[in-house]
Amino acid sequence: MSRPLVVAAHGTASLEGQAAVRECAARAMAVLGMAGPPVVGYVDVCGPTLEEVLGDVEDPVVVPYFLASGYHVKHDVPSATEQSPGALVTTALGVEPEVLDAVTDRVRESLGADGPDDAAPAVEAVLLLGAGSSVDSARAEVADVAAQVAGRFGAASGTAFLSGPGPRPADELARLRAQGHTRIAVAAHLLSPGFFLDRAHQVAVEAGAQPTAPLGTHPLLGALVARRYREALA
Repeated sequence: MSRPLVVAAHGTASLEGQAAVRECAARAMAVLGMAGPPVVGYVDVCGPTLEEVLGDVEDPVVVPYFLASGYHVKHDVPSATEQSPGALVTTALGVEPEVLDAVTDRVRESLGADGPDDAAPAVEAVLLLGAGSSVDSARAEVADVAAQVAGRFGAASGTAFLSGPGPRPADELARLRAQGHTRIAVAAHLLSPGFFLDRAHQVAVEAGAQPTAPLGTHPLLGALVARRYREALA
């Protein structure tokens, strides 16, 4: 019997956001050929908690469903798995081809491209909005994604955070505009609907850009969760 997949997510008060996490976990299970409902545990805001779901499974493979390795990945997820003997914990989603491709697709959609082969209008800068982290290396991961995605468009890059340390969206927009960039794509480096995605959409609208959909609803994110599971067992 295969080891159960447990997706460890941040948590959100948004029911739509919780559903999006479960749907991504279900897509990962489909890729892996697993049956049954997805197992998702949260480390903040809502339940069931990661500790609670780990109490119901044996020898799980825990995939931190986070785009960067901040405090929750470095502290909360390991703390929750301490009481689950045999658990394997993978790395977070991070700066991987699936994430880069998903962000690129979201930017293309916001620019009016209808499909992967459709030419998107030119863009001069890409501003990537992250939720925020107190961990310097986690913020650096977001900036790395921004730079790589912007490079695909031959555009300048900006990175801003909606909470915690680091540049704020208004400041980064001002910086990019001061450099002469007028056509700026504003993309959310966020997995699910909820408080931060609402704020990111507000920033995009105020900047005259089209808001982007959450990354977790992109099929590539489910594929990445499945890849993390396979890598843990390899």
